[in-house]
Amino acid sequence: LAQSLSAHLHKQTIACIRQPSMGPTFGIKGGAAGGGYSQVMPMDEFNMHLTGDIHAIATAHNLVAAAIDTRIFHEATQTDEALFKRLCPPGKPLPQVMIRRLEKLGIAGRTPEEMAPEDRVRFARLNIDPGTIMWNRVLDMNDRFLRKATIGQSPTEKGMARETKWDITVASEIMAVLALATDLSDLKSRIGKIVIAYSVDNVPVTVDDL
Repeated sequence: LAQSLSAHLHKQTIACIRQPSMGPTFGIKGGAAGGGYSQVMPMDEFNMHLTGDIHAIATAHNLVAAAIDTRIFHEATQTDEALFKRLCPPGKPLPQVMIRRLEKLGIAGRTPEEMAPEDRVRFARLNIDPGTIMWNRVLDMNDRFLRKATIGQSPTEKGMARETKWDITVASEIMAVLALATDLSDLKSRIGKIVIAYSVDNVPVTVDDL
């Protein structure tokens, strides 16, 4: 299309190409470098990573997935006070993301010392209902045997196993947010507002809450 606009309509044209997904590349559809006389070269470098943005999205997405299960584990195995101290070490200022959670919950204190015991519990416990988790892990590969899997089977996870599945990376909500964001600040804000699950009280839990 870019070549036609340039050669036949004499328009100054630039083609902006995003990194292809390796799912179709290794599947029946093949790569995204073009199959006719017009091809992107070298096609192996183009199809096999290019900018690396899909890898970055997968890493960010799976970090959220790991944080969800880790949070459920620690809330199930820690006392209220121990959990709070893990999140808010004494003598350290709270980061802005935690300040936003305090504002969301209507808690007046801005340091651990200013927070009442009941507010500490409200702040520290997300009480995620595992059956409502909407955030699956991702992989940039067609792998049918990951359409359903059981995680958390190691003895160290203390019986916290649950069923989940893997999606292909380009289906990640972070991919959609990256395409829509206007700048880095907007990207951070949009990712923070993504709902990843609900609490046992049916309250939405966001990435920022984690």
